[in-house]
Amino acid sequence: MTENRRDLRLYLPVYLIVVLVYLVAGYLSPDFFTWRNNVNLFSRVTPLVLAGLAQTIVTLSGGLDLSIGSIISLCCVIGASMPWVDTPANVFLWAVCPPLAGALMGFINGLIVGLMKFPPFIVTLSTSAIWLGVAIFILPEPGGEVSMAAAEFVGGNLWGVPIPLILFLFFVLACHLLVTRTAMGRAIYAVGGDENIAVQSGIHPARVWLFSYTLGGVLCGFAGAYQSAWMFSADPLVGEPYVMNSIAVTVIGGTALTGGRGGVAGVIGGAYIFYLINNVLNLLAISTFYQYIAKGLILIVALVISSPETLSRIRGLGRKIAGGSVR
Repeated sequence: MTENRRDLRLYLPVYLIVVLVYLVAGYLSPDFFTWRNNVNLFSRVTPLVLAGLAQTIVTLSGGLDLSIGSIISLCCVIGASMPWVDTPANVFLWAVCPPLAGALMGFINGLIVGLMKFPPFIVTLSTSAIWLGVAIFILPEPGGEVSMAAAEFVGGNLWGVPIPLILFLFFVLACHLLVTRTAMGRAIYAVGGDENIAVQSGIHPARVWLFSYTLGGVLCGFAGAYQSAWMFSADPLVGEPYVMNSIAVTVIGGTALTGGRGGVAGVIGGAYIFYLINNVLNLLAISTFYQYIAKGLILIVALVISSPETLSRIRGLGRKIAGGSVR
């Protein structure tokens, strides 16, 4: 099977589900298909796409990052705590400092996981508490301020195309090329697939994890900076929902949590499915209590449909039942 056909089999179910949920939302709300509503969608889903990319790359390398939410929170707080508001220096600091801070936090995660060989779950859970504590120390309550130029950039257009759409397409394309066209990308798949075989092939897993977590931190840094400009302020708890949401987006996007299988091109579809489900449930005026149940059930169905292995097992079970070999 060629690489293109393999990618098509991996991502086609995800984007078919996006189209289905999109049509349902459009049926429930006539305004859903308007350009204005879709620009709003691009804007709201961008941080989730960035968080999903970060989680996907770490997961492909065989890891897991539970500190993604806290990194986004801290970077959001940093983005809204820059001095000299409404000056070029502020815009520069807003664009540079959060990604650098995210890179440092990801680097520390990768250092502990890669060199000290501690379980990613424990390491990132622990550092998550630290990053969140620092965010609350810097900004105990929602507030802060962002340069108007940064806010206008995030909400603006370039040649008629919304900036959020350009941003997440750029990051997804860059990450896709990284994992599919570079030696480091092949090393990420190799380490995530089987660490021992990767070592025998001359790959250093510690370097791969260091790179994966650091890159994940950079992406979360951009997500935090984006959130600060979008809200025109910061909230030290803004990143909390992204922990579980990024994992859901990763799995729905076609990446196996066991590592080594999947890719980043399905992240946009995964993020849209997750966000559109929320929209549909709100349009149906379903209470919050039932929304949690409905969202969980819909996500399970989406996971089953988007997983070729699961579909294959279901088809095999169906053939056994039809043949009378299952009792």
